[in-house]
Amino acid sequence: MRVVPLLICLHVALSGYAQLGVDTLANRNLEEVVVTATRTERELGALPMPVTLVGKAQIKSIGSVRLHDVLTEQTGLLVVPQVNGQGSGLQLQGFNPDYTLILLDGEPIIGRYTGSLELSRIAVGNIRQIEIVKGPSSSLYGSDALAGVVNIITERPQPGFKMGLSARYGANETSDLNGEVGFSNKIFSAYLFANRFGTAGYDLSPENFGKTVSPFRNNTFHSKFAYRITPRTELAVSARFFDERQDLNFEVASNGEQIRTSGSGFARDWNLNPTLSHRFSDRLKVTGRFYSTRYATESFLNSERDGSRYYSDSFQQSFVRPEAVGEYFVTPDQAITVGGGYVFETVATTRYGDQGNREQGTAYGFFQHEWTPTPKWSVITGGRYDHNTIYGGQFSPKLSARYDIKPAWSVKLSGGVGFKAPDFRQLYFNFFNTAGGGYSVLGTEVANVRLNELATANLIQSWAFDPSLLGKLKAEQSWSVNLGSSFRLNDKLQGDANLFYNSIDNLIESQLVATTTANQNIYSYRNINRAFTTGLELNGSYNLTSRWQVSAGYQLLYAMDKDVLGSIRRGEVFWRDPETLASQRLSTSEYFGLYNRSRHMGNVKLFFRLPERGWEANVRVIYRGKFGVGDVIGNVQGEVIPPSNKPGNNVLDVHDDFVAGYALVNVAVAKTIMNCFRIQGGVDNVFGYTEPVFIPNVPGRLWYVSLSYTFSKSEKLN
Repeated sequence: MRVVPLLICLHVALSGYAQLGVDTLANRNLEEVVVTATRTERELGALPMPVTLVGKAQIKSIGSVRLHDVLTEQTGLLVVPQVNGQGSGLQLQGFNPDYTLILLDGEPIIGRYTGSLELSRIAVGNIRQIEIVKGPSSSLYGSDALAGVVNIITERPQPGFKMGLSARYGANETSDLNGEVGFSNKIFSAYLFANRFGTAGYDLSPENFGKTVSPFRNNTFHSKFAYRITPRTELAVSARFFDERQDLNFEVASNGEQIRTSGSGFARDWNLNPTLSHRFSDRLKVTGRFYSTRYATESFLNSERDGSRYYSDSFQQSFVRPEAVGEYFVTPDQAITVGGGYVFETVATTRYGDQGNREQGTAYGFFQHEWTPTPKWSVITGGRYDHNTIYGGQFSPKLSARYDIKPAWSVKLSGGVGFKAPDFRQLYFNFFNTAGGGYSVLGTEVANVRLNELATANLIQSWAFDPSLLGKLKAEQSWSVNLGSSFRLNDKLQGDANLFYNSIDNLIESQLVATTTANQNIYSYRNINRAFTTGLELNGSYNLTSRWQVSAGYQLLYAMDKDVLGSIRRGEVFWRDPETLASQRLSTSEYFGLYNRSRHMGNVKLFFRLPERGWEANVRVIYRGKFGVGDVIGNVQGEVIPPSNKPGNNVLDVHDDFVAGYALVNVAVAKTIMNCFRIQGGVDNVFGYTEPVFIPNVPGRLWYVSLSYTFSKSEKLN
């Protein structure tokens, strides 16, 4: 926590240069507005922290229909698979998916029963923009935002009337249907959206029974209503419902024989968010909201031999949060945001060994001070205090500053402190997954007891980790710094660069502990005492002509265990030559880092637009460098996932086995007719790259065609 007084002193030092200047906070040009970074509407170009904005036009251009497809193509974001290809999570600045907060219209999406949030639950047909804030945002959003925040902003009613319909069909019998209608006048507005998505799944290992991703279909309904009670008071209500059904078929190993199973599953979530806002004056606005959401999933498998129940699993989570936020403009160049609320959360799942509820509550309060002391300087400082009924209190400060060297060249610096406590899953899991090939996951509160029982019964074949070192999980602490610059040389060339460093104490990672006599892996969790992730991110775009644009992005990432580095420097870590079998000391240059992180990632995109004739086309290349596997739990479609680490040191080094780097090439072409009809076709993963075991969320070559119709009638409101 030594960084806390440093942040405060830096803010005080900057305060000494204060001058009353232009009204840069109250009167913004709101063409590219971002709300996630500060919880209030601010212009993207004026923010002093790294923010990526993905607009509706870009989403339409690349032809994506689910959230994970959009995020995959953004620089510095990595969509990583879950076991059996059943979903994916988002890795940001080298952090696991647990540390990136996913919001929908500013409210958290729940349902991380496997650790990752299933991104394919989110349709993109009604997304207005996606805001990605990189770096710790715990000062505003709490402990789940150590790596950053992804906020999905959905459409809202525009003045007048709008309706739209779209349909898409593609490979694997995949279909996507959207419908929307919106209306708004001076008093009342309404917006309705519906989506139906379905697929026959896909099979990357046809020699095995079942599919890598099973067939499923889901429906999404989203509505927004707003009523202006008085010129200064507005009541808004948002509601969303999602329902998915899955057809499941797996072949699982049991006592040396393969058993074929079949069954079904469902996932369902809903949320309701009434919001009341009142503007007391031109300086003061207060907003109150009561957000409630619930997620539930259940699946079962029956033996095809006799129809008996072979496996079942269920998970329910609820989340309720009342919150009040006030925004006050002290002077034209200073604004203060203050808020607070209470979160009550419950979880019940068979994976804890019973159906009992685990619950916790968190009271919190936060503040933020935005300040423009001179036309060239902008400073944001803030902090949040959380008090959890299980883990006690934590204060998370943050400071960001921006300096405009020239009108087209700025420098940004942001730093913050983050906190994340062990979740229910990491503490209480007591879960044996027969459907996933027979692996077990044990929370640290139950691991030693279960492992002792198995060892006493002589059911442990080998140990991969000393179970006495598991111990009691500690809460994670982090501090982070981002230093960046953005520039626009002319109307053709613009770009940005960002250096980041994240230092984490007690980082929680999954750990292979043992293998049973039935060749089934047992996993638990442990703290990596001290770790860090650091790197560089670059983005740039260049308008070749009025019709052609090229853009590129690149991330260099180092993610390492500080204690392992220390042991290597002391000469305590060795590797074994596979030919001579001689052991040699490992050098720091041979240490690759943490598992499932790529040193290099990048993208190159070429866009063509001919608006006078309604044509547009693009080619996008997405690259991920090699990575090691060591913390993947379970298997894929009956195939055990082999770890990268060769016997010897339990450290990922250059002598181990890696998953080779790969590139995905995506193309899309679209034609707009009469300003209301749009026909689009494309192919994702043109060259059909697949890696069935290590990357099951890449399904191979996918073609699609879509047709959409949009009608709107604008109405000018006074």
